[in-house]
Formats: sequence, structure tokens, C-alpha cells
Amino acid sequence: MMATPKLITQSGEPVSHFDLDAVENEATQEPFTFTLGGEVFTMLAPEDIDWQALADTSAPDWLLTYVAALLGDDFERFAAHEVPTRKLNKLLEACQEHYGVTPGGSKASARSSKSTRRR
Repeated sequence: MMATPKLITQSGEPVSHFDLDAVENEATQEPFTFTLGGEVFTMLAPEDIDWQALADTSAPDWLLTYVAALLGDDFERFAAHEVPTRKLNKLLEACQEHYGVTPGGSKASARSSKSTRRR
């Protein structure tokens, strides 16, 4: 069910303050790739996956859903490998570092630097 807009222009059109459809994928970086078992895999930036992959972190399979979203078409090949949690954690950290994403899920601001971060 669609909510009725509260603001209408004189021409009868609803007021839209932001056009999400116009937002382009801002990923301009080289994709993050890694090897496992001699195969090469590509991970999306954590910011570029669908928000629903992290909607319920209390669900028993949330990590599986998250990794599947990051790997996209490469997930089935990745899932065929045994990967200890320690290595998966290192992989996710490397992916976040590559894309400049902090553990909170957003890119560090230009003001965030090694000299100003908390120690």
C-alpha cells in the first residue's frame, strides 16, 4: 500500500524531496578480488549490497545472507570451499579496507584520518 503524499504542488503533483532513482552507483574503485583454492572471486562494496541482506542480524543465517550478497554470482563457487571463520573475518576486513568502509558500514569521511581517529 502506497502512502499518500502530504504535500501537493499547485499543478496537483506530489512533492518529492529526493529522487532515489536518479542516484547512480558511485563505485568508481577497482573491484575487490581475492583468490581461494586457485580461483578468483570478486566482492561488491558493502555499501552497494541490498540493505535487506543486513536487515535482521539476529537471524541464524544473517552472515550467510550477507556473504552471498557481497559475492553475488560468485557465491556458489565460494560456498563449495571450506573457509574457517578466522579466514572469513580476514576476508571481510580486507574487503572493507579496500573499499574504505568502516565497520559501521559507511565510507570514512575525508575528515577521518589516522591522525584524528580515536586511539
